[in-house]
Amino acid sequence: MTRDKAQKIVLGALVVALGALALRDFLRLGDALPWRTMDEFADFYCAGRALDAGANPYAYEPLHRCEHQVNGGTGFRARVFHDDAVVAVPAPLPAYDLLPFAALARLPVTAARRLVLLGIVLAVAICIALLRALGIPALLATAALLLAAAYASVNTAQIIPFALAAVIGCGCALASKRDAIAGVLAALSGIEPVVGVPTALACVCFVPRARLSLIVTGALLVASAVIAVGPTTSYQYLALVLPAQSSAEANFPYQYGMTYLLTHLGLHSEAARLGGNCSYLVLVALGLIAGRRAATATGRRELLAFLPALSSVVAGPYVHAEEVCLAIPAALVLAWSNVGPLRVLLAAASCTLAVPWLLVWGEKQLLLASVLACAAIVWSLRIRLLPAALTVLSLGALMYFFEVQPPHLPTPRLAGRHSYSPDDIVQVEWRDYAAARSTADPLWFAVKIPAWASLWAVLIVGLSIRRRPNGATGPVAGKTVSSTWPESPQTLSPDA
Repeated sequence: MTRDKAQKIVLGALVVALGALALRDFLRLGDALPWRTMDEFADFYCAGRALDAGANPYAYEPLHRCEHQVNGGTGFRARVFHDDAVVAVPAPLPAYDLLPFAALARLPVTAARRLVLLGIVLAVAICIALLRALGIPALLATAALLLAAAYASVNTAQIIPFALAAVIGCGCALASKRDAIAGVLAALSGIEPVVGVPTALACVCFVPRARLSLIVTGALLVASAVIAVGPTTSYQYLALVLPAQSSAEANFPYQYGMTYLLTHLGLHSEAARLGGNCSYLVLVALGLIAGRRAATATGRRELLAFLPALSSVVAGPYVHAEEVCLAIPAALVLAWSNVGPLRVLLAAASCTLAVPWLLVWGEKQLLLASVLACAAIVWSLRIRLLPAALTVLSLGALMYFFEVQPPHLPTPRLAGRHSYSPDDIVQVEWRDYAAARSTADPLWFAVKIPAWASLWAVLIVGLSIRRRPNGATGPVAGKTVSSTWPESPQTLSPDA
């Protein structure tokens, strides 16, 4: 038996053992299994019920009353609502996002939950299939999205995978030169406005044949929102709800945005929010530049959409942990399109972005699953054994470091201390809740550093990538990678 064959057998056995242990730990989550939590389902469902009843979905009532009826079970969210009669959680989505929930609100809660769960899982499956259509191996796409997109979004019932599917679909349409379809999907990525804006701008700036379909689709979305809630509430959403939501979560521990970072460093919340807004504008501009440069250098037209999408979560006024997965398509395509040290760097960034750090920190049962996902990523990217092992072991050790110091946050009690008018926007109450739940624990800041560093690394690669005279890209283009893993592509051609 050759040394390489023996090495592969040992590695295969280790992966199988790791997979079995990861599955065992996952099943031990019990009530914390993601399909049992779906924390924010009640918020969206109740906002949809308000919309269906002709009420304001952004007002304290009837959202507050409905959420106390719908939140049940034994999880943390249910306990919060059971113990505090005042608490309510906003659903700060555009009105066009709430229209499907208005339809779901006519169903029993259990049936609506199952449909939302099915929709999220289906959206992630579509993302994987679309990445596969772009030449990204199925194992690589699955490993990158399974925890960061599927697990994290099911756990909170977030609709981010739908926006992610629209972004990746836009990239696929661009790659196949179906520009009109790309325009439609760029507009639909506005399901999450934070990523919809840069994706749409990329098509407007660089894809002339996508402009008409983008404008028509965007106009239909805006019209549906205005018709759903009326012009007054639409104005209230833009002028009051969005700024108030950003200000309310300026020091919320689950935030990743620049507003959170600046507030943590001591700036007043309004100054920090201004800084977050400015950073978003700057980063979107950089994302557009990076997308154009990288698409030209690599011949991979999908980067016109993927790098602006990444830029939307690098910094800004409001970035939730679940939104970090919007950066993964850019990281994967750039990693697959490069060789040598640059691929190793991008593989490490892809591994880091594939880990939902806040969830792994709080749920030790996810550690082995995260390590397994990282191992699958470096394997699929054909990274040499030594840097692959260093990447996986380093990230595993870092996750373990956080897990031995479990997260702690105060549990707010607003009842008896605050009261709110039924006509207040929910963010008035949410500001008090988020402030009471904030913490000075430096670990809540430190745990975000790996994702921040990886986001910047991928963006900088996109900005600095260049075409060599021979048509290849990057400093090591055209070279093969000596490896104990399967052979990697020898060129940076999109068709390689």
